[in-house]
Amino acid sequence: MSWLNFNLVPYIAHLCILPDTQVATQQGVQTRDLISYLSSISCWVKRHKVTVYALKRDQMKGFDYLSPQGMYDAVSAYGLPSAIIDLDHAAQTDTKCYIRTAYGTTEPILISGLTKQGGSLSPVKSTLTTSLGHHYLNDLSANNPATLIISTANGMKGDPHLVDDHLSCKVVMVEVTDDSYLFARSLAALQRNTLAMEHFHITTHRVALRSNELEFLRTLVDNPHTHYKELKEFIQHFTFPKFLRCPPITLLRKILKQNVVSKAHALISLQPIKRADADKLDKMLKTLMHRESGMPFEPNPDVLTLPTEFHGLDIPSISYVNNAVAVNGLHRDLNHPIASYRTVARITLTDWTCTINNCIDPLDSRSLSRTFPLHAGRIPYSWIVAQDVMASSTPTLALKRTDLPDILPGTMSLSHALKTIAQHLLDRLVPAGNALWSLRSKNITRILDVGQWHLQMDGKWSFKTHQRPATGFIFNDKSVTAAVTGPRTLVLRIDGHNILILHGELVGIILALTLSDLAVPSTLYTDHLNSVHIINDSKTVIDQAPRLRTLNGRSYYRWILALTTNNPLRISYTPGHSDEVSLPARLNYEADHYASSAQWQPREILSAPIPPFFMDEYTFYSHDDGWTESNIMTYLHKSRSLSTSQALASGHQLRMTLHLYDPRPPPEFPYTHAYSAYSVLVQLYVRSGQLPTADLLHSCKLLPDACCRMGCDAIEDAHHIFVHCMRYDEWRASAAVELQKRALPKLIEKEFEEVECIDFLAEAKLLHHHPSMNSF
Repeated sequence: MSWLNFNLVPYIAHLCILPDTQVATQQGVQTRDLISYLSSISCWVKRHKVTVYALKRDQMKGFDYLSPQGMYDAVSAYGLPSAIIDLDHAAQTDTKCYIRTAYGTTEPILISGLTKQGGSLSPVKSTLTTSLGHHYLNDLSANNPATLIISTANGMKGDPHLVDDHLSCKVVMVEVTDDSYLFARSLAALQRNTLAMEHFHITTHRVALRSNELEFLRTLVDNPHTHYKELKEFIQHFTFPKFLRCPPITLLRKILKQNVVSKAHALISLQPIKRADADKLDKMLKTLMHRESGMPFEPNPDVLTLPTEFHGLDIPSISYVNNAVAVNGLHRDLNHPIASYRTVARITLTDWTCTINNCIDPLDSRSLSRTFPLHAGRIPYSWIVAQDVMASSTPTLALKRTDLPDILPGTMSLSHALKTIAQHLLDRLVPAGNALWSLRSKNITRILDVGQWHLQMDGKWSFKTHQRPATGFIFNDKSVTAAVTGPRTLVLRIDGHNILILHGELVGIILALTLSDLAVPSTLYTDHLNSVHIINDSKTVIDQAPRLRTLNGRSYYRWILALTTNNPLRISYTPGHSDEVSLPARLNYEADHYASSAQWQPREILSAPIPPFFMDEYTFYSHDDGWTESNIMTYLHKSRSLSTSQALASGHQLRMTLHLYDPRPPPEFPYTHAYSAYSVLVQLYVRSGQLPTADLLHSCKLLPDACCRMGCDAIEDAHHIFVHCMRYDEWRASAAVELQKRALPKLIEKEFEEVECIDFLAEAKLLHHHPSMNSF
């Protein structure tokens, strides 16, 4: 049965048997997707000021209550192999059941025809059964005028501005295991839908109906204050275990990470909270740790949460988690693999663009300087948080649409194009008002009605790409050169932070397609075998149909697919760096020569943009880093750490100026796993400027003067203590001697050679010898 479940779940997903809004066992769907989907519906209702009726049904259909016949009917209705029924029937026949009593376990009794509770196939059997009712209700609501249909404001007015104004989504039922929500535009239609589902379920499982139970929608959907209040109360009542002495900060870090931040991450994943509220929670965590430290002044929370490579303590931050979850959720909604979730999200974005933001994309360009908290309720609040995070990041992060399918065909609304132009050309007069009305009266409503775009494109070929450096990290400068040679030769370069050599492969194919004569059959040789397989597979009849459905009308996909399918240019594989003397090998060698030579002359090579052919339809972009296809949560964390580190270095008396120290990052062990981490605690308060030295206590009027309390004739500040104080030198020397004494028995126990022991002990003595070895 486990083997059947392992294979049946992806097979059902491949055939799209389950309805889109049936969440359980639906591949590619998370719980947060349902929250975002319901939030978008709630915001649509408020934007359009319509009345929608909703009903929550709680089905007491535990898997042990489920009738096996319902699953068998589903298998037959969907045309699945009848062997599934035979296998399940055999598994449910004469099943041994043991009953536990106060006097021990009884003898087994045989049970037939009941679904085993907790069985591996139970969830799939349940969703297959209830999916029949879900499809049945969708069919009943197909022609009902009271069915809730989500569409954009301009689409309902008959004045579509963008391609997504033609989208619509029918919302009838949302189902999550044993809960479901029914939607309708009238109370009578909702009653009919509820009665239809009652008739369906009466033969499959028991149902207990809780009428008008909408607390879930009111308290969880698009209500960030609920989770903030819950987390605030949890942190306020959280207490550390009792210790005999001050616990190490590494232990406090682990306790907070496993017991507080993990809970916060789980709740925030469902519904992000306000940024200000997340900062408040971080301050509460800082206060919790400070109370256990025994220090009089609280540390800087930014130093607490910075990674160790930036001389922070890498304490998990709720604010970091909240920002990353919000931005990642927005990206996921707009690129969701399930059509219904993706459609509702894009309808929301289109209304946000045209009806709220005057036809300017709120996730790009100058709109990122505008905030939208006053539109909460009309826009999902998690999206407002994400837009604010993107605007405040360094550099500013945009979420661009990689394809604009309404510009090249000219299907974009003329009024939308003119509004967009007016926002960028503030000093120019743009037709509006009566002029647009006059154009509409002549049926001139689209760019296509004014004019059309025309795309013009003009042996043996080969292309090659090189990347410099060969490997790199995020925010590092990289350069890729792509060279194509044959009857003509062309070399282009791609610059940026988030580029790969695969981008150069795409540029090489595009160059060959552009330079080749469409009337003459020719061949393109490449040593990138994956490109050959992808293009050749796209030409087959079997792969082409599902591929075209997946592309979903994206113009550049269809463009390159048409070129590679109908173009006389054929792509062929040839091994790279080969000693052969054949024509393909010589062409590959020539292309490699041009690509590698161009790496050393970047200023003389023309630049090319990164081809976005296989990116998500909505992809992050910044002017400094270009397109960002990597994990956006990692990118945001790294970006915020860099900006925070630079801000701390500018105004903290050189305490956090990293270029003054060893550029190599410190080891993580003292900050994350050490059993005794008092030195790390001191570093935290020194870097925060809150170490209780005499000068700080004197400034707070807690000491009469700021002189060194060890007898030195100097002001006692952190620099004096760790660098110039003679008493501290004595402590350092004694600590080195103690370290040597403790290290020698361990070296002898591990049977090190005498020469190695001498070297180790010398290094141990130097560990506390020079002041520059101490990191403040």
